[in-house]
Amino acid sequence: MKKEKRSESGDKKDRRVLGDQWLDWNGEPVDEEINEGRRTFLLLASLILAGLVLLSLLLLYLVLPRFKLFGSVWAAVITAAVIISALALIIWYLILALKVVYRRRYLKICLDRKNRLLFFLLPYVIKLASFLGISGDRLGHSFIQVNNSLAFNPDRSGNLLVLLPRCLDREIMKEIKEKCEQYTDVEYYSTAGGSAARKLVVKTSPRAIIAVACERDLLSGIQFVSGEIPVIGIPNKRPKGPCKNTVIDTSEFETALKYFHSGDSGQ
Repeated sequence: MKKEKRSESGDKKDRRVLGDQWLDWNGEPVDEEINEGRRTFLLLASLILAGLVLLSLLLLYLVLPRFKLFGSVWAAVITAAVIISALALIIWYLILALKVVYRRRYLKICLDRKNRLLFFLLPYVIKLASFLGISGDRLGHSFIQVNNSLAFNPDRSGNLLVLLPRCLDREIMKEIKEKCEQYTDVEYYSTAGGSAARKLVVKTSPRAIIAVACERDLLSGIQFVSGEIPVIGIPNKRPKGPCKNTVIDTSEFETALKYFHSGDSGQ
């Protein structure tokens, strides 16, 4: 007779099909509910941006004497280019941060449409968070909140894609599907994990996405579309651990559903 696997603590490990991001889970308890706010990611991202700006100014200081050998004009041009680029990055980031915090647009030019700066900073923020002892799930939750604040309602045609995890509680799954069926332009799918979800995105080419998943899958999925498609991510809660009977607040899902049908083009 086969023996059931046990975690290091000696408890029986629940039989469940683990998603892509949880294959290394050893059965130990995990945070069942994470409520990390947007400030965590914004603060760490600002520290990374400040570090990059200071590093560029230091490099300029070190190489400037060499440029002066070619004439003072070249030195002035290089100095101006570095300073202007640094100021542009800082201003761009401040606009994004203000949009996230106050949920208002401060320029008619939608600098936050593709969020390229945030995706550029994200890998460095992840490393800084790990160094500071902030778990990947906590940081992921914070980034998802930031991303949701920047999601815009596109003015192009196409269906709204709803991605649900198979581990979602059955009653909640049924309620969400009933809400989706109230709209003719909503396609909903239950997927086995991040890989399957990404294939559906490529196949359906939606105008927008509402995704329900754990922070790990949502983070990888949002990075996959990289701002090309607006995504509202809804992290699930895991009272029984990952990949089993996860739950969400359905009112949060309904709010996202109505947002993408509000007629607000995000201008």
